[in-house]
Amino acid sequence: MLPIRFSVVIPTYNRATLILETLESVFLQRYRNFEIIVVDNHSSDNTEEVLSPLVQTGRIRYIRHDQNYERSKSRNTGLQHATGDYVTFLDSDDFLYPDCLQDAAAYATAHPDIKVFHNKYELVNDRREVVYRFRFPSLNNQYKALATGNFLSCIGGFIHRDIYSNIRFNEDPRMIGSEDYEIWFDILAQHKVGRIDKINAGIREHPARSVHTGVYDNIAYQKAYLIEKIKKNQVLFSSFGRYLSVLESSFLLQQAIVANQLKNKTGALGFVREALMKNTALIFSYRFYGVIYNILKP
Repeated sequence: MLPIRFSVVIPTYNRATLILETLESVFLQRYRNFEIIVVDNHSSDNTEEVLSPLVQTGRIRYIRHDQNYERSKSRNTGLQHATGDYVTFLDSDDFLYPDCLQDAAAYATAHPDIKVFHNKYELVNDRREVVYRFRFPSLNNQYKALATGNFLSCIGGFIHRDIYSNIRFNEDPRMIGSEDYEIWFDILAQHKVGRIDKINAGIREHPARSVHTGVYDNIAYQKAYLIEKIKKNQVLFSSFGRYLSVLESSFLLQQAIVANQLKNKTGALGFVREALMKNTALIFSYRFYGVIYNILKP
């Protein structure tokens, strides 16, 4: 049997100062059977110049869009050009740890019936020192786990060709910030998700991260859209219908976080109260108390 091949899809936009570190984290993988597809969303910096030597030596495939279509289209372009048995996404300011693909290959080989799985990740600074360790929900009920929040994110997830050949990210610009969350609902409604219980990736915290630049301006729209989509889709509703209040409360907590970042503590507390009314079980969650703590701290 041929060794498992991975396609690492890296969407990028104006990350010339960071992307080489991201790529180096892939080049240093102990498992070597992979391709790297960088999709440049029409960067206005010197990204193309920085990547040119890697393109010329064949270390990466480089695709440049003719305009800025935002990251959903970049990921879709990557999916269209991927040739691997599995695809995984990596933002151009983040890192894979050296064992990431090796552990993924071992997991896929040991669990051939599982077509989608993920490893854990953490938040790190520029020196790759740990800033925050995320809590990941139990997968005993993957539908409830996903409704509680986007624990899969868009890093450390592996999707088999049988799935990724037939999926595409929503390119509606109003969905930016939840486009990856939406696609996990589509996938998990039909496939069991697995987990490598190891931190194998790092999300770099820095001021220019998309979460700090207005990416969550449309949370109310995204919440309404996703809930309505689940209600109208029989496959989605059969899996997630009973957890719609959990999903809505998760979005409300995100709205509280954004309101607090905008110095609107009154509004943030209002979203927290509304979230608790939708899902009283929040009082047992770490995320709930973390949000309240950040709102109330001086």
